[in-house]
Amino acid sequence: MRFRIRLFQAKFLLCASLLSAASISIAEEKTGYDLLLEMAIPKPHEVELARKGVAEASIERAWERPCPYKALEAEDGSAESDKLYYSCQRWNDCTEVGGSASVFTEAFFRNHKKKSGEIVIPWELMRDGGAFGMDESNFETTKGQLYRYALKFAEENWRLFEGRVPLEASDLVEKKFWQWCSIQPLSIWENE
Repeated sequence: MRFRIRLFQAKFLLCASLLSAASISIAEEKTGYDLLLEMAIPKPHEVELARKGVAEASIERAWERPCPYKALEAEDGSAESDKLYYSCQRWNDCTEVGGSASVFTEAFFRNHKKKSGEIVIPWELMRDGGAFGMDESNFETTKGQLYRYALKFAEENWRLFEGRVPLEASDLVEKKFWQWCSIQPLSIWENE
C-alpha cells in the first residue's frame, strides 16, 4: 500500500513539474512577443518627451525606436496635426537614411583600405552614389537630400570605422547622423 502511495506522489510531482515547465516556456514565448510589441510602440515616457518637443535629443538610441509623435493626438487638419505628421516623417526618414549612412561610411572605409590593393571603386562613383546603385533621381526628394548628406558624411567620416568593431562604429555613425538629421527644420518636409 505504501508503495502505491509513493508511486502516486511521484506521479503527481512529475505532473506538477511538467505543468510548471510548460507554463514557464509559454511565458518565455510571450515575453519574446512582448519585446516585439514593445519595440513597435513608443513608451509612455517617450510620448511625454514628444509632447514637450524634445524626443529626438532625449531618447536613448532614438533611431532604433518608433516615432513617439504618432501617439500624440491632434485635431485633423490643424497646424498641430501637420506638425506631428511632419515630425514623424522626419523621424522615419532620419532613421532609414541613418542606416544607409552607416553602410556608406563602412564602404568608404573598406574602399580606402583597398587602395593599397588592386580593386578600388573610383571616388566619383562613391561620392555620387553610383557605387551604391543610386542615380540622380534618388536625390530629388527630401529623403534624397538626406542621402546626399549621408554620402558626404561618409566620405568625410570614414575613419570612424578605423580601429573599431564594425557594430560599434556603425552605432557611432548612426548616432552622429541622427544628431544632424533630427534637428533639420520641419519646413523641409512641409515644402515637399
